[in-house]
Amino acid sequence: MGTAIGIDLGTSNSTAAIYRNGKVQSIPIEGKSILPSVVSCKDDGQILVGNSAKSRLYMDPQNSMASSKRFIGNPSKVYHIQNKQVTPIDIAQYILEKIKNEASKYLGEEVTDAVITIPAYFTEEQREATKQAGERAGLKVLRLVAEPTAAAIAYGLDRERNQTIMVYDLGGGTFDVSILKVENNSFKVIAVDGDTKLGGDDFDEMIVQHLLHSIQTETGSNQYTEGSSSLQRIKEAAEEAKKELSDSDLVDIVVPDIFGTHIEMELDIATFNQTVQPLIQRTIEKMEEVLQSAGLSKREISRVILVGGSTRMRAVQEAVTKEIKKPYIADNVDEVVAHGAAIMAAHLSAPSRDSLPIPIVVEEVTAHSFGVDMIDVQDQQLKVFHLIKRNTKLPCVGATIGSTLRPYQPSIRAGVFRTESQVPAEEAKLGELKMPVSIRPYYVNVVSLFELDENGILTFSTAEIGRRSLLLSRYRETKEVDLDMLKLMIAQGEITPKKIVIDTNKVEV
Repeated sequence: MGTAIGIDLGTSNSTAAIYRNGKVQSIPIEGKSILPSVVSCKDDGQILVGNSAKSRLYMDPQNSMASSKRFIGNPSKVYHIQNKQVTPIDIAQYILEKIKNEASKYLGEEVTDAVITIPAYFTEEQREATKQAGERAGLKVLRLVAEPTAAAIAYGLDRERNQTIMVYDLGGGTFDVSILKVENNSFKVIAVDGDTKLGGDDFDEMIVQHLLHSIQTETGSNQYTEGSSSLQRIKEAAEEAKKELSDSDLVDIVVPDIFGTHIEMELDIATFNQTVQPLIQRTIEKMEEVLQSAGLSKREISRVILVGGSTRMRAVQEAVTKEIKKPYIADNVDEVVAHGAAIMAAHLSAPSRDSLPIPIVVEEVTAHSFGVDMIDVQDQQLKVFHLIKRNTKLPCVGATIGSTLRPYQPSIRAGVFRTESQVPAEEAKLGELKMPVSIRPYYVNVVSLFELDENGILTFSTAEIGRRSLLLSRYRETKEVDLDMLKLMIAQGEITPKKIVIDTNKVEV
């Protein structure tokens, strides 16, 4: 039997851990607990991952890639390096291969299985892309676990008292906030919210723009080439300044020979906090929304846990203290997510071993609502009818029954949407399923079924049902589909559904 580990595949940095002999242990990669999530390709085609790649990021930015996790699941994002096309899935694969190989070397045994963490607010395309990257790297992906949930497991395992925990997770590229009920070793997610386009990179960018404005004032020029080594030097200086301001009230930023001038300026904590306040405010709004979704007040939160390297910023800690309460800050905010994933990996791979903790139960929820577009018989308008609503416990199913629009209609088309709105906007559309139906002189009834698994992967099925179907009769009485009956009819071949699975790059019939 191979070894199972937990992996936090991060936007800026990635970490790995293992649970054995009753303890969680971080796995060093090349001697360090944190691996930069950077990939670089040399002229000879050699792929570098981690610290060596980050060093090349500033020397050869055109052939180096950082923060690619922000684009995973986006089929249109392609990097062009050394005459090759590389996707965010490829980059994630390289990083996971590096972790797998280094972990196997360090542990002295082959790593075969892993629990990989993802932002709670990831879409099913992003989840499926992450899973694909793990499988391409030669790992059996035991489960995808939301980063806040993993952090809560690491924090709350084997604690006696029941708690309601809010996890505030601000990483390099994403922000998540989750509320969980922890009872013994049961971790039940109540509500999640977040922003997959908000993270430490955005705070760095605020400083970058501050520095570029200084250069523009000095030189009168604002012509900067995205991806140039000079701009990468400014980004590096901005990141270092942000880190220093976590402990200091003032930082000197010096960048010589840049765009025909040089930067030598001071940045104080008050100016920095004021500059990044709009970003902090966005996280505060998400905290308020998740409390509302959970139906809880601020005083009902037992503890707030800060996770992610970006929570080292004092402005973040002060905002959480003001809005909810003084947060708990782990010594290893960069590693705690991987620690929770390692506990989960041990539980899933060998739950009977004596060295494992008592069995843990993890219940997660969907961060989004899903529905199909149908004509509303009340006002004859095309609307999205939600089959699965946001913050529903995973895995979950939902179904509804509709019909053709007119007699003798030869087929139906059903659009699949991820949205909280009833308006079927094109940007919220995940795909559509087309299915022939019996051509009848009357309306033909069709049942639609959504199945969302524990990894957040969505399967949509639709099938024709007869006019005298008991399933239809019960629906007319209750306006709810009898899911047990529907599954029985499918199992017995009474109805044969047509399915689509929402995949990373496209919707395949």
